[in-house]
Amino acid sequence: MSEQNDAARPKKRAKRKNALKHGVYSREVMFPGENIRDYNALASEFMEEWAPEGPTERGLVERLLGLYWRKQRLDRYEQEQLQGGVQRIHENNEASRMIEEMKDWAPKFQDAASAEEVDEILAELDDPYSDFIKDKVPYDESPDAPPRGPAIAKFLASLQPPARLEGAAKFIALVNPTAIQVEMARSDRIDEAIDRTIKRLMQVKTAKQIFPNLRKAKVTPELITVPALTGPSPQANENEQNFGLLEEVVIFAKQDAAGAQHP
Repeated sequence: MSEQNDAARPKKRAKRKNALKHGVYSREVMFPGENIRDYNALASEFMEEWAPEGPTERGLVERLLGLYWRKQRLDRYEQEQLQGGVQRIHENNEASRMIEEMKDWAPKFQDAASAEEVDEILAELDDPYSDFIKDKVPYDESPDAPPRGPAIAKFLASLQPPARLEGAAKFIALVNPTAIQVEMARSDRIDEAIDRTIKRLMQVKTAKQIFPNLRKAKVTPELITVPALTGPSPQANENEQNFGLLEEVVIFAKQDAAGAQHP
């Protein structure tokens, strides 16, 4: 099994190198948090799945790759938005809890008559609380400064903890119906573009399969001098269908070229 795996690896590497030669990897700009290796891996999968031949197919596969990457980027954006909202709510609730706990210490500081008593109370508090109080109510050595204990008590009593968000309130804060509708519409547009690109790619591949029949087909006088009562021959119908499909491919190729010039 190991020998078979070792034999398969060079083939995969060769396919990826071919993809690099075709320039599939060079057009996408990486956003913060995105990994070029993930993009390259997705590009290799597309190259292996569609095996594009010629500039038209390669261009369509590149477009398909870009659309899929943007759709994944949109999904990541939505997840990051939700995670950020959850984190902000958690921090808000934690700050509310800490402020309420500090407010409970206000009476103790109010009764502290000396700096030594204030220091003893601060030593009883955890570091985040004591550091916060020391920063907001620093020690004042001026003779006319108010006693530090009552000053700290007044400051703690003035704190207003933010409302905590729990249960339904948390859900409402996280969910924005308008934003959801916008993101869904954007995702639908990407899906529609993906479907159109796949359709074009399939039409191009199908047209290439029938090109030999088109080259063999020759319009001769015998094909057009059919008696009116007998109707068109099967060969004439096949030629008409082939030429119609060829015209569609030419139209799609022109559209792709215009899209490449005006992204």
